[in-house]
Order: sequence, then structure tokens, then C-alpha cells
Amino acid sequence: MPLSNNWLTFVLLLLFFSLFLLTIIDVARFKEVASKLFKVSFLERTIDENYSVLSGFHVLFSLFSVTVFSLLFFDFKVFYDGVNAMSFQEFWEVFQVVFIYFLLKNSIENSLIYLFMLRNTLLYFVVSKANYFFAISCYIFVLLLLKEYANLQSPVIYNVAGFLFFISFILHFLNNKNLILNHLFYFILYICTFEIAPLLILFKLMF
Repeated sequence: MPLSNNWLTFVLLLLFFSLFLLTIIDVARFKEVASKLFKVSFLERTIDENYSVLSGFHVLFSLFSVTVFSLLFFDFKVFYDGVNAMSFQEFWEVFQVVFIYFLLKNSIENSLIYLFMLRNTLLYFVVSKANYFFAISCYIFVLLLLKEYANLQSPVIYNVAGFLFFISFILHFLNNKNLILNHLFYFILYICTFEIAPLLILFKLMF
């Protein structure tokens, strides 16, 4: 289903402007994130005590990513329901659900990390995961642009998005294999508790 609406054009322009601001805030960091899926292993530039989820770069990229994934979920909802009517109100409802989902998920994760004093141990893991998430959102944004202006079909976007998540999972595992294998039980528990279960709840709420 095409997503041709004036509000969508405005949202896409806003996302493009967000990327422009990110390059102004930290162009080197942005390049690292954008090329993340093409590098099997590299040392995170922010792997030090100065890393913060409240930095301007992280907050802006998080908002960009949440908006992109909201558009993706909204497009899937439109495709799944088989309807042509789309309004900003409907998109806004999806955005709110996705925003709250990621806000609660990341807040709980970071709170537990600080509560159990695991920041130094898990810092590379957390930064790496965030960068993969940001990288995928950039690629999906390109796909959404192609859908809007080059008539790319929705199923193609879903398949490519699934492939990107699969690749990021493999690379994330390879980059953190020592930490994961040494704490395999806790890693499996983390995947089930913070990745799979919340995602199922998110889909249940929207569909």
C-alpha cells in the first residue's frame, strides 16, 4: 500500500533533517554507526566512561530510530489490514506505542545495569547493540524513501528489514562472543525477557 500523504512527506523530511543534525553533532560517530553492518569487528569509539544514553547524539538518534520503526510498523499494519485510508492520527497512535515500548525497555535495562553495577562489564555490549539498532533504522529509512518515491513494494521492505536484524544479531554475537559464552544462561534469559517477550507484547497491542 502506498504511503502517499502530506503528513508522511513532512515526517520523512523531519527524519532527513535529523540525520543532518546528527552529522553536525558528531560526524565521525555517525559514519561509524552508518557502516556498522559492514564491519565484523571494530573498537567502539565511545567505549569509555563518557558514554551516556542522555547525550544529544544518542537521544536524537533514538528519536530518529523510534520514528522510523513506527513508520515501518504502521506500514505493516496498513498492509496487514488491507486498507488504503491512513491518517496522522493513526500513525501517532502507533508512534506512541512504539515510543513507550522502547522507553520502558531501555529504562529497565539501564536501571538494572546500574543497580547491579554491571556498567563496566556490559558497556561494550550496550553500545554495540545501540549502534546496530541505529544502523538498521538508517537502512530502513532509505527503504521507506524508496517505497514512497520509487514504488518499492512493502513485502520487500519487511524481508530486507528481517534480514538486517538477522545479520545484526549474528555480528553482535560475534563482537561479544566472549561475554555471551561466559554468561550464556543469563544471555538467553536476557533475550527472552527483554527482546522476545516485549516484542510479542508490542505486536499484540498493535494487531
